[in-house]
Amino acid sequence: MNEQFLIVACAFGCVTLFGYFLSRLLMGSADGKLRSRLNGEAADDRASPSSGAGTVMPLIRKMGQAAAEPFMPKTREKQSGLRKKLGYAGIYSSSAITFVTAAKVIMLLAGLGGGYAAGLMTGQMLLAVSAGGLLGYLAPTLWLKLKISGNQKELTYGLADALDLMVVCVEAGLTVDGAMQRVGQELALAHPALSRELGIAHMETRVGLSRGESMKNLGLRTGNAAIQSLAAMLIQADRFGTSIANALRIHADSLRNARQHIAEELAAKASVKMSFPLVLFIFPATFIVLAGPTVIGLMNSEFMK
Repeated sequence: MNEQFLIVACAFGCVTLFGYFLSRLLMGSADGKLRSRLNGEAADDRASPSSGAGTVMPLIRKMGQAAAEPFMPKTREKQSGLRKKLGYAGIYSSSAITFVTAAKVIMLLAGLGGGYAAGLMTGQMLLAVSAGGLLGYLAPTLWLKLKISGNQKELTYGLADALDLMVVCVEAGLTVDGAMQRVGQELALAHPALSRELGIAHMETRVGLSRGESMKNLGLRTGNAAIQSLAAMLIQADRFGTSIANALRIHADSLRNARQHIAEELAAKASVKMSFPLVLFIFPATFIVLAGPTVIGLMNSEFMK
């Protein structure tokens, strides 16, 4: 039993180290951009890629493509559905579909291996292998859902600040396109997800799309309700010739009111959510502390004897 536990622990450690190394290669350093901007260095890191990533990444990409090729979605509908979910998560890489599919295959095999090792330890081979394979296959899907939820929260939380900056830029004399570009540059550190989306919308206007089409694409691409309402508001304001600054200011106030209402709703739910741990954990402990000495004294009294 001890040898099996050591084997499983070593395998788990190897998989964890491999996952950490792979995530560092794919994501890179999170604070590199912030440090380069604070130090006054150039923010463009594409001119000097690291040698380690340049040699390892093609190998990892080839392995992922080979693992995902038999399981890639064949129909255009399935590919568009997965690509739409990746867009909601803020992932626009052309190889993202291959990466997700390869992750499902690799995690399925890893889950089967972990379930087999757990079955050797517990004796429930069929249950452990089935549970491990199911968890491994569903892990990339759960990760994608968490990524979508996090990206939507980042977009919603940063939109009010972006609208305030856009109001300042528009009232200073910039056009809406120039304001979007400027705000996207200024929010690159505080709200990188929103900065990326505003940059994509600005690039679409530069290649020939109208402002209304770029804003409509922005709402469809992100799938965020607040951004979709902003796009509809800007399109209506541009069509009817109303003041853009006033419309942006009113929309920012409505977003803050909605955020305040959501916070008040969560605060109202907190008391209900706290009742379960109170009843299950705190009340029994308090009852034992308060009534325990009395019960012990009653048990030792002459009346009980």
